[in-house]
Amino acid sequence: MRKILCAAVMALAAAAPAFAQRNPEEAVPVNSFFERGPVKEYALKRVYVGGEVENPGLVELGSLPLRSVAVKELGFENGKDAFKGAYFFSGYSLYDILNAKLVKKVSSDFSPEVDLYVMVENDKGEKAVFSWGEIYYTRDNFNTLIPKTVRAINPAKSATEWPLPAVPRLVCGGDLYNMRYIANPTRIIVKSVAGVFPGEKHAAAPSPEFKIVYNGTSTAVSDPAKFVSGRGHPAAEYGHGMGFKGVRSSEGFLLKDALLKAGVRPQDSYDSLVVVSAGDSYRASFSLSEIINRNDSEDFMIVDKGLEEEGAGRFALFSPADFFVDRNVRSVNRIEVLKI
Repeated sequence: MRKILCAAVMALAAAAPAFAQRNPEEAVPVNSFFERGPVKEYALKRVYVGGEVENPGLVELGSLPLRSVAVKELGFENGKDAFKGAYFFSGYSLYDILNAKLVKKVSSDFSPEVDLYVMVENDKGEKAVFSWGEIYYTRDNFNTLIPKTVRAINPAKSATEWPLPAVPRLVCGGDLYNMRYIANPTRIIVKSVAGVFPGEKHAAAPSPEFKIVYNGTSTAVSDPAKFVSGRGHPAAEYGHGMGFKGVRSSEGFLLKDALLKAGVRPQDSYDSLVVVSAGDSYRASFSLSEIINRNDSEDFMIVDKGLEEEGAGRFALFSPADFFVDRNVRSVNRIEVLKI
């Protein structure tokens, strides 16, 4: 037994230098598809916060908590979609940065902060504009950030390797297109909406129509149903195996409505699993709660594709809240609710 223990100790001692010499940027095996690539770290240390705040000045980013967001970066070039890559960023959110400076509104006639907006700028004069509400009134408070580190989310079954951004960029996890991804952000300015808004506070103000004012023209809208049509759910589709699959807009009905019609109750969501499967044995599991008990309106959809394509199933499951498309099930033929 002593010989075995000695051999084990010697083996560990021999292995120790290998662990000590591990490259800190080397990927470590994990379950997460987001954290498998090498890490790039940025040196940005502080940003200036000014405008309608108390004590304008620099905010030290290192004093703030780190937040993370996964992003499918989609550009828009020459009128066409241009996929730029998939990334996992960790960094400092606008939410936390702005919390370091209390708001001090200039105008006294309107006290709520709902008319505030935020400009993020860099030294080149580029800017990105955010409403105060998308930072502080939304559930996804931390998905707009200045990154400290980035990893590429490279597809496992493809030779594609997304290039790591050379400099830190403002990252907007809720955006479909990367229009607000400005490089090297250095200034954040808080302002109130300018303009004159006449009217007596809390007085009744009936209006049979509304106007859209843009670029010097005014468009009156009295019947929106005649003015615009219904919409789908646009998404940049990305699989962890093969990568980018295109931009697609899906229209359908909510899976939760179908389950409710079938007698499934929200009260049963605490211990139930839903298995959605197709005739080719592909299947995906979901908690009943994430389907029927959501509070973010990112509900799962059943898309009716009709019977136009020979050999294809009619119905497909679409998962708007998922980063990866792997739980999107084509040719759905069975949805089973299981008590666990």
